[in-house]
Amino acid sequence: MKAYLKEIKFESKDYAYFKNLTDEVKETVKQSGVKQGIVVVNSKHTTLTIVVQEISEPNLLKDMLNFALTCVPTDRRAWQAKKEGFKHPTSDYLHRCQDNPFCNEIDEDYNAPSHIRSMLYGHPSVFIPIQEGKPVLGKYQEVAALEFDGRDGTGKNPVRQRTVQIWIYPLEEVVTL
Repeated sequence: MKAYLKEIKFESKDYAYFKNLTDEVKETVKQSGVKQGIVVVNSKHTTLTIVVQEISEPNLLKDMLNFALTCVPTDRRAWQAKKEGFKHPTSDYLHRCQDNPFCNEIDEDYNAPSHIRSMLYGHPSVFIPIQEGKPVLGKYQEVAALEFDGRDGTGKNPVRQRTVQIWIYPLEEVVTL
């Protein structure tokens, strides 16, 4: 079976935001020439999740981010919580990246809520059908990466480098039941 892969790499400097991937997904499907199949959009990070949602309405995005940041308070030790004007609730968490034996980062990583939000509000991967050479999305559906742990590069917090994969799997035949 042949599959197609495109990786999208980008810097993630904002703490919490949506990155619309819809046009890149559509263009990748078009470039592949696949007429019917499945496109999988996959995050390679535990605090960057993938969603299919209404992304083009900016007030809705603000509402969704505000909800997520309110329902899952930010760690009070985190750099974001210490920034002037940070309006969201804070709490105490146990997690630090440095406690993980596989962590080789130098930052002061107090991001337990970023992991929790990612788990609650999105998925590591989404699957979208391809028909007639196009991803099958509803009228308001778009594909986005939802970041919950971007870093601005200040202090010991390096700017995050993110990778999202677009996998395309052609299907020989689709039988409608």
